[in-house]
Amino acid sequence: MEKTRYKKLSGSQNLRQQLVLSTLTFTPIQIHDIRTNETWPGLRKYEVSLVKLLALVCHGCSFEINDTGTGFKFKPGIVMGRLKLGHDCGFERSIGYFLEPLILLGLFAKKPITITLKGSHFFHS
Repeated sequence: MEKTRYKKLSGSQNLRQQLVLSTLTFTPIQIHDIRTNETWPGLRKYEVSLVKLLALVCHGCSFEINDTGTGFKFKPGIVMGRLKLGHDCGFERSIGYFLEPLILLGLFAKKPITITLKGSHFFHS
């Protein structure tokens, strides 16, 4: 079995674009030093949610996040697309944060992607 070779990147800037390009080019990536110098280091909930969403629409996609959340490995799969998918996006980012990568990947999907995106924010008056 061949060992996976990851392209090494650092930081969380342009994370969505890196994940989309990784998927479209079938290039595994390893990102380290994610917000290591901040008060709350590591990936944010919405970023983890995005990676889970990509794994949902791509067949054979896998990812590993380290214990501190300051690094992860992403191995893309084939953008298959599927019908009747659902994903909870949370409330930290707008729905557009999740739609943009889906639209880009949907252009290259083997089948149409039909997905319901939900937010879990409760509005207070």
